[in-house]
Amino acid sequence: MEWKTDALVIRAVDYKESDRLLTLLTPEGKITAGIRGVRKPKAKLSFAAQPFCFAEYTLTQKAERNTVLSAYLYDSFYGIRTDVVKYYAACAVAEICDLLFIDQTDARAVLVAAVECLKGLAMTEQDGVELLVTFAIVALQESGYALDLEGCGVCGSELGGEPYFDLSLGCFTCGNCAQGVRAKKETYEFLRKCSGLTYEEVDFSESGKRALRLVRSYLIEKTEEEYPCLGELIRLL
Repeated sequence: MEWKTDALVIRAVDYKESDRLLTLLTPEGKITAGIRGVRKPKAKLSFAAQPFCFAEYTLTQKAERNTVLSAYLYDSFYGIRTDVVKYYAACAVAEICDLLFIDQTDARAVLVAAVECLKGLAMTEQDGVELLVTFAIVALQESGYALDLEGCGVCGSELGGEPYFDLSLGCFTCGNCAQGVRAKKETYEFLRKCSGLTYEEVDFSESGKRALRLVRSYLIEKTEEEYPCLGELIRLL
């Protein structure tokens, strides 16, 4: 069987002498595919075996094993390789796609969000942290672990002062309910901003890093994975 699909390379592992095994995020979910001879000098498909490559892949399947036959490049997001923070932000995008989605059968929204985030990192001067948090919010929504950013998740009242965040429920709670770990109101407002919700204009100078810490803690709670690339990005900020 031979077919074509748009796909983003979210992981590439060397295999045998000159091959690679790719993890591809497609509109239908994640697949693994081998790609032959791409580590040889002047290999025509070497571009298609690089992390962050976004292309139309032609694949064939035999005995439940997928093999890349050809690829038409859409974008390699080269600009992310010129800045270490952007690079680790891009790695975090790929990492979240790989670890958060296991049996996803409809990954179209996640693929679009990942490509838009990588495009913003590579081609614009937008805040990389805000781009990554925006992507992470979409990824959590699509995985079934959506963040609740509509006031207190327990009593429904507006958050005041210093809120809390419940890692098990994925919601903020007010000072009266005080369920979860302490958080910052600025972090809550930053997350609302990244979600496209109305938000209060507060001092966001440290909010991006705090938001990434909160997102990573929540991802770890839900998936029991460590997200090392996201952790390294937080360390670099």
